[in-house]
Amino acid sequence: MGAVMEKPSITNDQLIKSSEASKHFGSLRKKAKTTPMFITENGSIDSVLINYEYYERMYQRLAELEAMEEENILLQRIDELEKNPESAIPWRDARRSNK
Repeated sequence: MGAVMEKPSITNDQLIKSSEASKHFGSLRKKAKTTPMFITENGSIDSVLINYEYYERMYQRLAELEAMEEENILLQRIDELEKNPESAIPWRDARRSNK
């Protein structure tokens, strides 16, 4: 597993109560184009508003990381099977065990 990222730092300027967010959504959207805005409910962060380009980059990076993780899992399984071939089971049996 890779390094775990720390939570992002959040300034008071990025926090907005949900009641205020609903009243000032237009200006909140403008602010979110340059920095994430964190909407609070009862003092806890409930939602995050980010611009679409940032969302696309995050989504793409997540997809890349998931693919890398899947590849690593498969490579580890192949390595284990090469070291211990008698542990292999037929694909048909593996599929049935997942039902």
